[in-house]
Amino acid sequence: MTRQTAQPLEHASLSATYRSAHEIVRTFYRDLGMDLEPPYQRGDVWTEDQRIALVRSWLTGVPTGVVILSDRSTYEWKEAHGGVSPLDSGEPMYAVIDGKQRITTAIMWFEGELAVPASWFDPAWIEATEDTDDGPYVRYTGLTKAGRLRVSRIADIQVADAQPTTIEEEAAIYVLVNGGGTPQTDADMANAANVAAQR
Repeated sequence: MTRQTAQPLEHASLSATYRSAHEIVRTFYRDLGMDLEPPYQRGDVWTEDQRIALVRSWLTGVPTGVVILSDRSTYEWKEAHGGVSPLDSGEPMYAVIDGKQRITTAIMWFEGELAVPASWFDPAWIEATEDTDDGPYVRYTGLTKAGRLRVSRIADIQVADAQPTTIEEEAAIYVLVNGGGTPQTDADMANAANVAAQR
């Protein structure tokens, strides 16, 4: 394997901005179309605990990392695909290069498929709960209109818009983002959880 390239590297400005997680679900996923399953992407791997933790992060304002979306509606994408754009072919205008688990969790949360502890919310924001072994849980759809509006305003995702011209270029970004660093081990996470439990 060589790291050499045929031409000098080009800089892609992937400036990240904060967007409402609800907007991403409503506009990008529902209205414009979002490919959550490009061929380089892994499947749904997050556990329910991880998904619930993401909602907790949104509620407490903890950053959740950058999601990278590929904008396939560009002229360059159309030219690389024989003059056919996603609008012409009926395909999604966006693809998730990185952040599939977070976006899938946002979809599940805002569509009422995920429940979290009701104690996380002001009681005035709750209309309906469900009993669990861990006490009452609530879904987004079980919040009052004021509660849903408040959660929609504070649940942010940092999004970087990429404009590759092919799926192969998307996959190259995926490899760069996900191939660096060393994954946390179970022992690393258990240690951090033990320290957090001592507060």
